[in-house]
Amino acid sequence: MQSKYLAIQHAALRTVDQLICRYKDQVVQRTFRASTGVLDLCDILESYEFRDVHTQVLGVLRNYVETEENAAHLYQSGCILRLLAYLEMALPAMKPHCLAVLTKMSFTSNGRDALYQTGTDLVFCHQLLSSNVELLADAAMGVANMTKLLPAAVRMSDTNIIEALCAILGDDAAVWFYIRMNALRALAELCRIIPKAAFSLVEPKTFASLRNINKKFKDTPIEAQRLAVQCYINLQSYHVSTKAMLNADFMQELLNILQRIDINLKIMTCTVLSGLMAEDVAKELFTSRKGEEVVSSNLRIEHIGLRTALCTLIACSVTDDGADVYLELGTIHYMVGNRLARYVVGAWEPALEAIFSHHPSAKLAYTGRLDINDFTQEGFYVQKRLGESFPTIRAVMEQRPPHKDPVFICMFHQPPFDAASGLDIRSPHSKSESKLGISSSSRLRIPALPDDHNLRSYLLKLRIWFGDPAKSLHYFEIENAHYEVRYRDKCAEVSSSLKQRATLLAEFVAEQMSGLDQERNCSVPSVDLHLADLMAELESCVVGIGWVRCGGALERAILYKVLADRAGLPCALRRTSSAHAWCEIAVAEQEPGQIDNENYPAGLLRANYVVDLMERPGRLFPLGSHEASRVCGPACAPPYTASKLPEVCRCEN
Repeated sequence: MQSKYLAIQHAALRTVDQLICRYKDQVVQRTFRASTGVLDLCDILESYEFRDVHTQVLGVLRNYVETEENAAHLYQSGCILRLLAYLEMALPAMKPHCLAVLTKMSFTSNGRDALYQTGTDLVFCHQLLSSNVELLADAAMGVANMTKLLPAAVRMSDTNIIEALCAILGDDAAVWFYIRMNALRALAELCRIIPKAAFSLVEPKTFASLRNINKKFKDTPIEAQRLAVQCYINLQSYHVSTKAMLNADFMQELLNILQRIDINLKIMTCTVLSGLMAEDVAKELFTSRKGEEVVSSNLRIEHIGLRTALCTLIACSVTDDGADVYLELGTIHYMVGNRLARYVVGAWEPALEAIFSHHPSAKLAYTGRLDINDFTQEGFYVQKRLGESFPTIRAVMEQRPPHKDPVFICMFHQPPFDAASGLDIRSPHSKSESKLGISSSSRLRIPALPDDHNLRSYLLKLRIWFGDPAKSLHYFEIENAHYEVRYRDKCAEVSSSLKQRATLLAEFVAEQMSGLDQERNCSVPSVDLHLADLMAELESCVVGIGWVRCGGALERAILYKVLADRAGLPCALRRTSSAHAWCEIAVAEQEPGQIDNENYPAGLLRANYVVDLMERPGRLFPLGSHEASRVCGPACAPPYTASKLPEVCRCEN
């Protein structure tokens, strides 16, 4: 290699290069490490006489440091310091080749340790500020790789490395491949593990250069857009940087990214959005920027990975408002009816359950059941007769007369003020107002309905009889949103007295609907006539459940479920036809001679009794018994759902 003939030098260097590239040949690797080959190569670099082969020598060294053992050997032989000295005094044309050797070492663990011990990580940072454009790509990659070594990442973060990388990123004269791309990789790695770097990156000036990649997406490669979104994901490791992303403009930017064509970019954006949804303000921003519409349109794309990410986002972001939007857009109808996706996409069913948890009305309509852990909310409504799809309450209210079938609604709230007096003496601050000034829950934005004072009086009587399981009665009198409190969410134990409460509640419901002695005829024609009179009197098809004083099985089951949820009684609701529904309760079985009012873990309860609300109200039948089948109907009766109307049961039972 030190021959005076250039051709012989080139031949020798090519031979050595081909030999050391045989990385799996341990004999060759061990023999070269035992020789003085590395030192000879450095001697050639330090000789001005052999400057014509410096490029080939650096190429041999770059290939040599490919493995962990070779990188450690280069450090032990002292060649890293010699390379750093050569980098300082070399000609400008040779510096990129020398820096490439050091950058190649940063890909291995031993190489990163060696570079840290010799201070090469700071050399990478220094080269980012140099005027030599050809050094920027390798220097940025070196910074990105050295970040994997925590001590080096901490030391580099003490410099102005973030500002330098963002300056490169914002320089339109710099090429994307690979100068700006490697700068992006370095930013992503630094802000992933160094809080100081993450905080510096979300400063307005530096953050703007990162966000411009996706704002000006027509001028940037798709790889850069993905790396920018990866930076957003890494920034969510820290509260301060996450807070900087909680604003309307950034939410709109993410939703715009979600509408682009690249699937991988969509999936990464869903990850960013899902991380932000840990904050309630992000959920409100998501709804205010019509995020549900974007998710709904993307959900039609038949890609398992994308659908999984979207369903995860739905489960994280859905609110009462969002559930109404998904219902209005037909997303719930699509998700329920797409059986193949429910089978293939593991997150499909949890996302649907998350929506249903915020919209029990839709769950009852599309599944025909509400379990004991499904709680009816303010504004819960049930259609007497279902169609192919389930409408929102606003769509129902906009229907013009004549009204054929009623819609029962549960409204406990008092009117905001007495219309006759024209004066509101209550608190001027609404409990449902958003922190961002966004309008309140969709189910409370319905047109004004007549005050359902009967339903409110029912609940008051139950609280007097059963006691308040959560707070004092006086507190509820002055609290504005007390009817939305879910008692069993906070209930760790239940009492054995639930069975007596269930019986008393059934008698009470039957009395309000017809009287215990059947004072009113509650046959199907009588109920239909009563409901028609109510719709005519209220001038609307929406009827408060407390207004119904002559009810059949459906009306009684709805009232029982609504009151049971607020009286702390675990209750499930089942429906198999337009007028047939029943309630099942979960109560602890009491052994003979057992102490009354003994407490049990609430989480272990399962529905075990069927409540008779029609023939002999108040009786409880064990689930599966012959008496229970008279209340529930044949076991093969399909649930009454909106997506597909059940077939007529033709069995002999």
